[in-house]
Amino acid sequence: MTHAEADTRAAELNRDHPDRGRFRWLAHEHGGEWDVARVTVPGGVRIDPLKQGVVAKPRPPEAPDPRSAFIRNVGGPYAT
Repeated sequence: MTHAEADTRAAELNRDHPDRGRFRWLAHEHGGEWDVARVTVPGGVRIDPLKQGVVAKPRPPEAPDPRSAFIRNVGGPYAT
């Protein structure tokens, strides 16, 4: 099997195999020969691109400081 054939076969398996959520297939060279190797995906890792992951929401704007300008600009309780 050539490198291109192994890549094509690995892509087919990653796309069509019923266990593609638990395994990934990669082209692997061993002793000058190319083959397809199956790798187990650790539990909790999501590979399926059709499922939405965690989406970060924008933070709300920070509220203005309710203190008066005199208190705000003092620089702390012991400023000189």
